[in-house]
Amino acid sequence: MKIVQVDIRPEHLGRRSKLDLAVWGDVRETLRALNTRVKAKTDRRFLDRMLKKHADALEGVVKAYTRKVEKHTPIHPEYVAAVLDELADEDAVFTVDTGMCNVWAARYLSPNGKRRIIGSFSHGSMANALPQAIGAQFTDRGRQVVSMSGDGGFSMLMGDFLTLVQYDLPVKVVLFNNSSLGMVELEMLVSGLPSYGTTNKNPDFAAIARAAGAYGVRVEKPKQLTAALKDAFKHKGPALVDVVTDPNALSIPPRISAEMVTGFALSASKIVLDGGVGRMIQMARSNLRNVPRP
Repeated sequence: MKIVQVDIRPEHLGRRSKLDLAVWGDVRETLRALNTRVKAKTDRRFLDRMLKKHADALEGVVKAYTRKVEKHTPIHPEYVAAVLDELADEDAVFTVDTGMCNVWAARYLSPNGKRRIIGSFSHGSMANALPQAIGAQFTDRGRQVVSMSGDGGFSMLMGDFLTLVQYDLPVKVVLFNNSSLGMVELEMLVSGLPSYGTTNKNPDFAAIARAAGAYGVRVEKPKQLTAALKDAFKHKGPALVDVVTDPNALSIPPRISAEMVTGFALSASKIVLDGGVGRMIQMARSNLRNVPRP
């Protein structure tokens, strides 16, 4: 596979993947120039083969995290995102918190030309999903708006939830509650550092939502998830679904570098030597059992 990246910002070229060709320029103008050199083809065999290969790869990843889910507690966040994708409206607006919610949204929400995904992709700032959902819902009260919030981000701007109640905005907050700053912890691990200061002591967020006058439900078992999301989506006002997810679920990148492996091995060794054998075993169980299999 060859990768070509076109970007008006040269510093972004090759930022995420090793490139075969880097083009510094505007995407629209580049495509216009290429169109004159491309001829329409009548044979779809190659296209159909690649589309099937891509679809099989996506389905394999989803199935890896959804088989025998009734036995997987805490709930895998990938499963939450997959179910959310199935139940949300075709033209839903999703706002996603910085961190792991970005990853789950990118991997599991199906783009269809009608949906919209809004995040803090350029700034990397926390707690963006709920305020963005408020703005989106004010713009169109009749459109489904779903805030994919992390527990860290939601806690930072939890007062904004009262805005939903105050103005009766029917935003649906799906809270990925893993009691940790997951992305920060992962970054520390691959850098060779044991995680520190990344765990949260969380309250029952659903109880807080109900106390504020909104719909709130807490989900701790996978078999409760579908019904909880359906009920929240049917509710006419603001709703919060507090899903307790696995803090050991890692966002495994599509390509793993030697530096990542070395850093992770170093941090794992430090954790084990410090008496954290049980934690490393649990992390392995949470992820290895769900590695996609042919």
